[in-house]
Amino acid sequence: MSIIGSAKEFFGLGPFNEDDPYFDEVQYDERENTREESTRPSRTSEYGSEDRYRSSATRDYADRAPKSYTPQVVSTAPRNYNDAKDIGEPFRDGDAVIMELTDLDPHDAKRIVDFAAGLCFALRGNMYNLSRGVETRRRVFAIVPENARLTEVELQHTARLR
Repeated sequence: MSIIGSAKEFFGLGPFNEDDPYFDEVQYDERENTREESTRPSRTSEYGSEDRYRSSATRDYADRAPKSYTPQVVSTAPRNYNDAKDIGEPFRDGDAVIMELTDLDPHDAKRIVDFAAGLCFALRGNMYNLSRGVETRRRVFAIVPENARLTEVELQHTARLR
């Protein structure tokens, strides 16, 4: 038997062998297209009325929102990108972090700022460039957790920029 003949037989495309035990077997049970009554309840009774959806949409989630607080302020001056954990861990714990990036290589400073921006996005915090608008050559940034009661001016005083 050739390879092509073997492939045809394998896929059921070859000649029928009447001695095959499965030759006369019925392959499909032909049903009439009748619709049987479903034992499941209808969609409206299963999910209830529109009031169920309306009540969940009008729930008051204000009670679950964390109240505003004054976090502890942590100052750090990372030497390279490997010190990013010194920024991330306090911020994750709910503290505000002031980052002094003046002595840092510009490439690493950009990576640190990108890392801090990612932290703020993930944890819904805010990021401030504290040295903007202040006559200084220092590069100082701050990240503040959500609902923290700290102003940019207070952070600038803490960083000794004002």
